[in-house]
Amino acid sequence: MAKPDKTTIKIRAYGGKAAGDDAQNNLSEEQNNALELVKKTAQLQEEKNRSLEHLKAIELLQESLRQEQARTAEMAKMVAGLEAQLKELAAQETNVKKMAELEAKIKELTEVLGKISGIAAAGKVD
Repeated sequence: MAKPDKTTIKIRAYGGKAAGDDAQNNLSEEQNNALELVKKTAQLQEEKNRSLEHLKAIELLQESLRQEQARTAEMAKMVAGLEAQLKELAAQETNVKKMAELEAKIKELTEVLGKISGIAAAGKVD
């Protein structure tokens, strides 16, 4: 038999990836990044649309609040006017009662004066 050769040959071990696979992985990674970017852009657009809808709703609510505040102010003015009228009517009612009392006193005093005049006339006659 022949004598074995003592030279060692070093061969690179196969790492499971070929040179073309790296380029494919890079391309795939770039595609994944682009896809993620598209997804995030779509999410941002959805958020923007929702934010705009919320902003419109807020503006509508603010306008509604302004209108309600204006109505409330108008109602407060009306209530103040009605309260003033009520006070005036109460004062008039008090005045009517006082006048009725005064008229009753005048009538009473007129009757007393008539009696006094009758007594005085009777005293003169005697």
